[in-house]
Amino acid sequence: MGMRMPGVVAAVAVMTTLLAEGVAFAAPDDREQCAASAEQAQALRDEGKYRRAREQMLVCARDVCPGPIKSDCGKWLTELDRDAPTVVFGARDNKGSDVLDVKVSMDGALIQERLDGKPVLVDSGEHTFKFESNDGAVKEERVLVRAAEKARPLIATFPGPAVADTDKDKDKDKGPGTTPAVEGGSIVPAIVVGGIGVVALGSFAIFGIGGKNAVDDLQGCKPRCPEEQVDSARTKLIIADISLGVGIVALGVAAYMFLTRPAVDTTKVPTAVQATNKKKDNWLRLDGGPVNGGGYAGVGGTF
Repeated sequence: MGMRMPGVVAAVAVMTTLLAEGVAFAAPDDREQCAASAEQAQALRDEGKYRRAREQMLVCARDVCPGPIKSDCGKWLTELDRDAPTVVFGARDNKGSDVLDVKVSMDGALIQERLDGKPVLVDSGEHTFKFESNDGAVKEERVLVRAAEKARPLIATFPGPAVADTDKDKDKDKGPGTTPAVEGGSIVPAIVVGGIGVVALGSFAIFGIGGKNAVDDLQGCKPRCPEEQVDSARTKLIIADISLGVGIVALGVAAYMFLTRPAVDTTKVPTAVQATNKKKDNWLRLDGGPVNGGGYAGVGGTF
């Protein structure tokens, strides 16, 4: 046994040497390819073409490449992954929801088949990114990518269909002979004006009765009635006449407002912003009073 040990050790040493030489000395074609890839990787890296430079670095960093080339390419690959810019692609529809089935091209070359939210290494400089959804919608973004910029979000928003087209499609779905749900506008203004008319008619009744009673009381003192009683009776009658006029006009306006109120499509609900921004300029004015033994009344406003 003692005689055999030196021979076994020598055989193991020879095999180890042969294996090491097999690794260290690649085939001539591999060595040429490794050297060429290393040279191209450096040139592409210096031009800012990081995607292609990384592909070449992966080739010259293989185990079959000579040790010095493999070591350099591995170091360059680490530096490139650290310094090269990356972007994260995204897409949304016109409602703000994420769209995933989107292809992305950079300067005409496809770089992502489907959005996954992961950073994608890109070249620095100015590029045109094209987003294309499965339904054929296309959106292009022109972007300046800066060196060492990491995980920059590039979000494309696909425009939705026109409102008119959407309404037409909804009407088609309802079938022939159907129309959108339409209701009359608010009746509140008409009710308000009508209420004023009712109050005015009540005032007419009160002052009319009071004025008639005052006139009856003056029959006993004619023709020497106190001026105060005469003025009081006259004022009550004038107010009654004015109230009657205002009541009739207000009720007429209320009826007109009710019958001519604009129609509202209930399928279209205004947004909060639209409701807030709606101009509030409706107003109503009632005028009246005695003039030179008579009186006048008027109603004005916008609705």
